Amino acid sequence: MLVGGRPGTGKSTVAGRLADEAGGVLVQSDRVRKELAGIDPEQSAEAGWQQGIYDVASTEHTYREMLRRAELLLGRGETVVLDASWRVAAHREMARVVAAGTSSRLVELVCRAPGVVADARIRTRAGGPHLSDATPEIAAAMAEAFDPWPEADVVDTDSPAR
Repeated sequence: MLVGGRPGTGKSTVAGRLADEAGGVLVQSDRVRKELAGIDPEQSAEAGWQQGIYDVASTEHTYREMLRRAELLLGRGETVVLDASWRVAAHREMARVVAAGTSSRLVELVCRAPGVVADARIRTRAGGPHLSDATPEIAAAMAEAFDPWPEADVVDTDSPAR
C-alpha cells in the first residue's frame, strides 16, 4: 500500500492504522531518510525546500531504499505499507514495478486535508519528538510540486484532531 499526500494530511496516522489492521510492516520515508543520513529518526534535520537531507539526490535514495525493503518483505509474503508523500509520479511508477515483480496487489491512497487543518497539525507537532521536519512553508511548496495522482483513492482527513 502506498499512503501519500502533503505534510500534515494525516498520512502517517492512516498508514500506521492500515499496517496495524493488516498485520503489515510499516516503512516510513521520514525514518528511512534519517537512517540513511545517520541521524536519529526523532532528531530534527529541518532544512529548506529540497535542501539538506531533503535534496533531490537524498530523496531519490530514500525512495529507492524504501522500495528495496518493500520488495524483500513482499517476497517473504509480508503486507507492506509505504508512508511517504509520493509526490513524484516516477516514484509511484517504481512502486508499481515492484508490486508487479512480486505479484503483489498495489493499493494507492492519497490523504487530503484543507491547508489550514494540515498547517495546524504541522505546527502542533513542531517542537516535540517527531519524524517529519516539514513546516507549513515546505508543505505549500510540496503541494505546488505534487504530480497528479489519478490512480490513487482519496482519503479525506479533514478533522483537526489527528
